[in-house]
Amino acid sequence: MRPLERTLTSATLAAALLALSTATAHADRWWGRDAARDVTQLTFTTEPPPCGTWDVTTQPQDTSTDLVGLTVDHGRDDVVLRAHYRGLTGFADRHVTFTLATDDRDFEVDLSHQRRRGVVAELWSAPTQPEPGGACDTYSTIQMGGGCEITKQVLPARDVVVVSVPRDCIGDPRWVRAGVRDQRAVGTRVRTDVWGRPDIGTIFDDEPLTPRVRRSR
Repeated sequence: MRPLERTLTSATLAAALLALSTATAHADRWWGRDAARDVTQLTFTTEPPPCGTWDVTTQPQDTSTDLVGLTVDHGRDDVVLRAHYRGLTGFADRHVTFTLATDDRDFEVDLSHQRRRGVVAELWSAPTQPEPGGACDTYSTIQMGGGCEITKQVLPARDVVVVSVPRDCIGDPRWVRAGVRDQRAVGTRVRTDVWGRPDIGTIFDDEPLTPRVRRSR
């Protein structure tokens, strides 16, 4: 795992947004495209020791993992995030992570499928970054948020996954920036797509974030 603190590289973000401006958004809604046919497939092997190897390839035929856009609505009461897909086919074996950076701290909304509960949405916040571990170690800097009900919708007919986060659960921010990642298990392999990143990456790379989207008046 990696810390929730995110950075942007202007060159790659500019390419991913297809020439859309990365200036601060002054409205309460923002929309950004993502390139199609850029799903990454990762296969892990234990060689060479001690850390093994991730084999990374592209899977342009995978429409169900392929993110093509992200919408941010920053309303008076809620922040609504929409991940748009090329051809969403459901939520089985899938994990979707929305990142929310604010003027105070960073958060994640994690969507996962549980056998008895169906699709579950959980809000996590970012505490202090821990000390680095060994060469092969990963670490988590997230902790469960308390007392917040996150509304979620998985809409395959509309190729969209939607979450709505109450503003009082994330500190009533003046502005937010957002990102999204989809990870889907296909047998022993993991397929992933990250909004706003045109290059091949891994599940450990940071997500790009949108410009600041300010609260509606």
